[in-house]
Amino acid sequence: MHSAENRHTRATMIAVSKATIVEAPDWHPIRTFVERAHNKPVGRLVSRKSKRAMPWEGFGERHLMMISEADTAVERFLSQPHRLEIRLEGARRRLDYFPDLMRRMADGTIEIIEVKKSKDEIDADPDYAFKIAKAASVYEAVGWTFRIVVADDDVDINPLLPNAQSIFADKFAYIGTRERLAMEETFEAKGTIAYAEAIETIAVAGGFADDRARKVLHALVCTRSAGIDITRKISRDSAVTKPQHRGRR
Repeated sequence: MHSAENRHTRATMIAVSKATIVEAPDWHPIRTFVERAHNKPVGRLVSRKSKRAMPWEGFGERHLMMISEADTAVERFLSQPHRLEIRLEGARRRLDYFPDLMRRMADGTIEIIEVKKSKDEIDADPDYAFKIAKAASVYEAVGWTFRIVVADDDVDINPLLPNAQSIFADKFAYIGTRERLAMEETFEAKGTIAYAEAIETIAVAGGFADDRARKVLHALVCTRSAGIDITRKISRDSAVTKPQHRGRR
């Protein structure tokens, strides 16, 4: 086994499918960069929620990662999370599949997501469609959800993406102890509060202007200390809630 393989851990052999999921250790991408693709932008995104810098290929992937940062239903996410090795009976070469994104959800489920600009990208390539179908069967066998997300229909839409981009832009705003405690006490006393009230609570606790308080609130969303429904237009009256947390694993 070469040195690159030594950095990876092997997990979950699926006997009936003759497939292996190969992961990098400690919740890191198995590929730390993506090659420059034809007609596709590439780059890296830093997540406060996942505490990682991760590669992306295509704006659809990048935007879905921003949505995952702002969506409190997502506990943690990772791009290029593993290599799925599928061995077909009678075939000389195995099929290798690298999913675009893995999301660990607040309810404990695992989502594996493939992002495409359009469904035609898969339908136009029978070999790729075959690989995707095989991968889907493996994920089903281990109890993971697999889905294909079409960027134009599911990601790059209003108000979802603008909400996520606004929150994501503030992800590294400093959250002081006073602001955090004030929000926790308000949640304890009232449960759900309005967006404007949350901003006011933070502003009073921190002793600063509403604009900065809004950034702190967005950072609290990215750390799952507060939650906002990003599928609806955010207004002064939008509900701000305290996300549910499962036991640490």
